Amino acid sequence: MMIATGEVGLEVIMFEGPHGRLALFGVALSMLGCGGDPSAPFTLQVSPEFVQGVIPGSESGVLVSIVDTSDTQRPVTVSATAAGAEVSVEPSEIREGEVAEIVVVAESTAIERPLDIVVTARRGTYEVREVKPTVVLPWEDDRGEYAAELLGIFADWLIEHEPGIAVGSPSSGSMVAPSLLVVSHYMFRSEAWEIGLSWHVMIPPDDWAEIYLRPHDELAPTLAFRLASQAWALERGEVIIEEVPAPPEVTR
Repeated sequence: MMIATGEVGLEVIMFEGPHGRLALFGVALSMLGCGGDPSAPFTLQVSPEFVQGVIPGSESGVLVSIVDTSDTQRPVTVSATAAGAEVSVEPSEIREGEVAEIVVVAESTAIERPLDIVVTARRGTYEVREVKPTVVLPWEDDRGEYAAELLGIFADWLIEHEPGIAVGSPSSGSMVAPSLLVVSHYMFRSEAWEIGLSWHVMIPPDDWAEIYLRPHDELAPTLAFRLASQAWALERGEVIIEEVPAPPEVTR
């Protein structure tokens, strides 16, 4: 759900000239410097389209960018709320082409409960708001150790075969998209990347695993790689990885 509001002010400037009093009418907001209209409209983009559940204590959230509808250099202020969760926004001001990351960490719960992530973007008097509904599940993160093991396989392969792509040492990891079944999802963060890991909970040869890589200043992943079989890699040392098309959005 998205809501946009705004207003444009009209001012009258009176001055004395050689031919009497003159009046200049203009849109006040368009005359306030080279930065353009301080309330210039914009389109808000919040990704991904769906937040597939969250679990208490694990980082989830959304990414935010804007598209300006006029020529302006003025930033947009981004804020967010989610009842029953800790929320952070970084950075809190963006311009077109920049990305703000909203991180949501839900509080503990004994039962499944709804959670609305409310994103508000404002430039002057123009405001856009979007709500991403999801649910908090009373689960625990029981997949971190296995996710780290799979990530290590990808990281070692990238060092050998794609030396220009270094995933680095992730500073954090979180279980995401718990509502999606059959395929498990985990998110890691390193200095350069968001690393989205997924694995198919099946037996060989259908037990593939994938990672996507998103630079922190991009709205969507730019690279992705697939491991043919988890079991072959972990039990037999057969690491078969190939590059695949990057997904159009992150997983949350």
